[in-house]
Amino acid sequence: MTEATGSAALTSVPIDRIPDHVARSRSPRLVGNMGTAQLALTVLAFSSPLTSMAGYFSLTILSNGTTAPVSFLIITLVLLVFSVGYMAMTKRMPKPGAFYAYITEGLGRRIGLGSAFLATASYSLMCVGIYCFVGMTASGLVAKFVGVTIPWWLGTAVAWALIGVLGYCNVEVSARVLTWVMAVEVGIVVIFDVVIAVRGGAGGAGISVSSFDFGTFFHGQVWVGLLFAMLVFIGFEATALYRDEVKRPEVTIPRATYFSVVFIGVLYTASVWMLVAAFGASAQNTATDHTAGMFAIATDRYIGTWFSDIVTVLLVTAVLASVLSTHNISSRYLFAISADGSLPSQLGQVHPKFRSPHRASLAISGLMLAVLIVVVTLRSDPSTVYAQLAGLGGAGVLLLMVLVSVAVVVWFARQRRQHTATIWSSVIAPAVAAIVLTALTVFAISNFDLVAGTKGAVWVLLGIVVVTFAAGFLIPSWRRRAADTSNDAQL
Repeated sequence: MTEATGSAALTSVPIDRIPDHVARSRSPRLVGNMGTAQLALTVLAFSSPLTSMAGYFSLTILSNGTTAPVSFLIITLVLLVFSVGYMAMTKRMPKPGAFYAYITEGLGRRIGLGSAFLATASYSLMCVGIYCFVGMTASGLVAKFVGVTIPWWLGTAVAWALIGVLGYCNVEVSARVLTWVMAVEVGIVVIFDVVIAVRGGAGGAGISVSSFDFGTFFHGQVWVGLLFAMLVFIGFEATALYRDEVKRPEVTIPRATYFSVVFIGVLYTASVWMLVAAFGASAQNTATDHTAGMFAIATDRYIGTWFSDIVTVLLVTAVLASVLSTHNISSRYLFAISADGSLPSQLGQVHPKFRSPHRASLAISGLMLAVLIVVVTLRSDPSTVYAQLAGLGGAGVLLLMVLVSVAVVVWFARQRRQHTATIWSSVIAPAVAAIVLTALTVFAISNFDLVAGTKGAVWVLLGIVVVTFAAGFLIPSWRRRAADTSNDAQL
């Protein structure tokens, strides 16, 4: 069933048994009028340019040295290839639900439902981690400008309340907020890039194109750098999740998806290039010694402490935008699962005024609060929690992208009489994407202690995958038995 469905009369029917036009006419649906730019910025907020500059870029430089820009260039090309098959299926399947709907259609209901639970778990884990990061950045901001130390969870609590309100409202409210925040973030990053380029980088010697030397790149820790580069792109794939909330989805979603990949790719490739140029040959050593402070050192050196102060303030709003984007994605996956009848139908209801998945949003807010209370009670280090949950969630999304690529190939093979498509978009592109993304996923799992920053994390990841897919396989059988029992009782 489509994400739009929410009536009790339809929730027990599998997603692939109800024609889209019937589901839309008989049940409430999410409503919005976002255009290409709003949709793109809504999902781009997940990656947060300022957060990436302050964190992931230095990790990529640490792994790939001065050739770190090559990692972003390669990942951009890989995700463009992935998007070819992804969007080919999007145009031919007028159902929201994104990964959930596509994997269900291609690989079957049980695997699809397992992927839906994995998606919800992955984005929710990242959401909790980003909440912790919000608290840390807010605490640092207050300490720097007010001179008062506040507990990290206080800033997180304020953020939780704000995100809860915005997530409850129509998606266009969130879109307006995210559009302005993203515009400011991008502006700051572009200013940094331009200043470094104009000043000629380290020693004013000029910007070297040796950062794009593929020969040197492949002598470094290639897969590590590619993995960290891949993690900053996560979020772009959620465009299809908003199908009912955009105008002309068959046009808006492909445009927003390709724009998101190209925009992130160009901006981040250029920005990591300029960050490398700011330190020259010592870039890798600086990334090793000052992983968390590399961007701040560069802004102080080339622009001034006043600019660093602005970045410190805007980093809080950037992380807030990121957690809002993550919250919206999580709540829509939960809504889609419920609207399909695999969770209580109340979670699949649409707000009569805002036309938002308000109950699913409240459920995600409640889940976030419960987990955060546990984190605070256990006195866990928020920075460690952030790194671990970001790694867990990111690896989950990587696995989902592999499944989607395989699902695209299978679906087009089955539907070749009803849906014609070029061999490039239906076979070659998704197959290539599946192979490369599988390699990345295998590397991520085999080196997961590095990704999550803690020993034993790989077992947690595998446990999440097993539990979510077990739920996907068992729930349909359980609901079928429950329905049979109910029918027998009525007889």
